Amino acid sequence: MLNRLNSSTLSEFVDAKTSAAILRIFAAFFMFYGHGWGKLMTVFSGDFPSGFDPIGIGPELSMILAALAEGVCSILVIVGFWTRLAAAILVINMSVAVFAYHIPAGDGFGGMESALFYLCVFGVIFLFGPGKYSIDSSK
Repeated sequence: MLNRLNSSTLSEFVDAKTSAAILRIFAAFFMFYGHGWGKLMTVFSGDFPSGFDPIGIGPELSMILAALAEGVCSILVIVGFWTRLAAAILVINMSVAVFAYHIPAGDGFGGMESALFYLCVFGVIFLFGPGKYSIDSSK
């Protein structure tokens, strides 16, 4: 058992498809619960914040696009349907969050840490694909 924990070979501990599925499910759930749900509720209520316009298309359209990415695409990633497309949309969304929202606002690393983390994680999910336990799984 201890030799397995010390091993540098992932397959001796767990297979890569299971690891990809665990990363996919948890990262997308945290994105949905922490960010997507609130944005979806904002869109459904129609109470758009006036200052939310990171790419100059208006606060309403900006919020709708962020809600679609963080809400709908997160659900797609959780269930593993169109995983790579949904992850790519989330990467674009997190890139906008970092480069068009946090950096111009003068946020330090702490202010953009979660956006950078999600950018990296959804980039890895895009590269790995859905893994096991997904609608897209090729078995």
